[in-house]
Amino acid sequence: MANIGKLNTLKVLREAEQGLYLDGDNLGDILIPKRYVPEGTVVDDEIEVFIYTDSEDRIIATTEK
Repeated sequence: MANIGKLNTLKVLREAEQGLYLDGDNLGDILIPKRYVPEGTVVDDEIEVFIYTDSEDRIIATTEK
């Protein structure tokens, strides 16, 4: 289960022009923008991310701490 406002380890589902989509389970697919994607990350990898909501209430992931 993914939690907003916490660190989560999520699986990469697919690539998109704007970044990668992660499996947010109960939160649905979560975008991690390209600038935060660790180099060499590919589909099916698991990465540790912080989940938050942006100014438009979209759920976003980042690797920044």
